[in-house]
Amino acid sequence: MAKPISQFFAGLDFPLRNIRWSWGAKNASGTALLLRAWADEYSFKAKTVAVLREPERYLQSDSFGLDERIVQLQELWTGALAGYVVIATAKDAAAHPREIKDYRDDALFAIKRLSVREDGAIVAEVNELVPVATLSQHMAAHRTEASADAFPVDDAQRTGLSTDTYQQKIPAIRAWLIEVCKAKGTVTYSDVMNRFGLTFYPLRNALSRLGHDCKNAGEPIITALIVDKDTGRCSQGLYDEFNIDDDILERQRCYARWGSAQEPPPAESQAAEPPDDAEDAPDDFEQRAARFAQVEVRTQQAAFRLAVFRACLGRCVISGCAVPEALEAAHLLGRDWRQGHNTASDGILLRRDLHTLYDRGLLRITDAGIVELDERVLGHYGGLHGVNVTSVGTLANSI
Repeated sequence: MAKPISQFFAGLDFPLRNIRWSWGAKNASGTALLLRAWADEYSFKAKTVAVLREPERYLQSDSFGLDERIVQLQELWTGALAGYVVIATAKDAAAHPREIKDYRDDALFAIKRLSVREDGAIVAEVNELVPVATLSQHMAAHRTEASADAFPVDDAQRTGLSTDTYQQKIPAIRAWLIEVCKAKGTVTYSDVMNRFGLTFYPLRNALSRLGHDCKNAGEPIITALIVDKDTGRCSQGLYDEFNIDDDILERQRCYARWGSAQEPPPAESQAAEPPDDAEDAPDDFEQRAARFAQVEVRTQQAAFRLAVFRACLGRCVISGCAVPEALEAAHLLGRDWRQGHNTASDGILLRRDLHTLYDRGLLRITDAGIVELDERVLGHYGGLHGVNVTSVGTLANSI
């Protein structure tokens, strides 16, 4: 391996969006995609190489390149681009994240088409090796064939982590730290940097913003869960910025606040339907609707999300959470945005973690509007089992 793979990509006019976590890139002209794949996932007999294992297998990992890979494969699935694969060998195939030992820098595999393997992985069917020296000429004539079936990965399986903007990662960092609270644990600064693809200064800015969000909401400073790997204590910044000199005590406050299975929204009812005296003033509701609309989504989903937000009164129909940044518009089972099911009656508003459970079949809503939970998640979400959501918004008519 003569040079880092990021330089190899750049030299072929496929600059990686982020050299820390990108798994592939489009060329500058937008006509071709070059993907990195692993040698142990290549089948010489079948002439295929896995380019995406089942997305569910990445959700508990530190794979912040997942979203970008899904978008790339979705585009390649249509047959509009020329697709290629560079094969890399890992230093340790069992490690996570993997490090590249070497890669083949003299030739690329041309992708004939993408398909789905029996185990759910998306594989690239490869048909020839293209010498790097003749890649430009090959790209002029080659196009990956369009796949006949619908793209197999739903947008709900995207993690939302592959963004260059640290501000957009703050809700995900908060949600992750709340899970750490439930386990009464800690994480290191390196853990946060590696999981969310942050360097030092964006990390510092993100934690400052998150800490001040907690302070403004009257909550414990959740960043007290992040400690130095050697000392097990928080940095001096916790005192300098928030005047907290006992980080151990602050962690105990965090465990008390978020240690239960369900995050209680501050000063809000836990029931699916808020009490009469807790209804939002019209101006407050419009402000929250505006915040919800600012969360970045694909263009065709913006109207659907806002319609569902309004129909469900701006609250998760199960938990009652009214924090716009924590909410997502979930398509009801059997409804598909690709088939035009994008009206308010096609969806419900759910807190992000409950949306994931709903899509995975671990949380169900019966025809009578009763929440049923799979036994695998009862330990964490048992307080929601049996909640009646039919009284929220128009849900009774839309299920």
